[in-house]
Amino acid sequence: MELVGFTNWHDEMYQRIEDSTESDLAERIVIEYMKQHNLRFTGTYHQCGEFGAPYFETNQKLCMSMRSWGDLMVRVLDIEDKRGMEYCTWAWCAPEEEILPYANMETKEDLS
Repeated sequence: MELVGFTNWHDEMYQRIEDSTESDLAERIVIEYMKQHNLRFTGTYHQCGEFGAPYFETNQKLCMSMRSWGDLMVRVLDIEDKRGMEYCTWAWCAPEEEILPYANMETKEDLS
């Protein structure tokens, strides 16, 4: 499975990943990619932003709940989860500026 880019959570061109094994693999790929490219954004942007949902060469996209995305960000940022609630920070309101994906990963065309 290869991460190709980011699209809108509601983009009908891509099917949601439903299989739990594929979803686990997709999450691991997204976490590594986001770590390498220093991306960070909230579950709100994941669901409502123009380029919040990662998609793959299988024509599937990773669509998560805001809370699950917050948990993914805890893993991306290697945050020590002392209270079991650290995911809340990235589910809705980021404590720091978000760094969003490029519109086109190959040309690195900026979104702004």
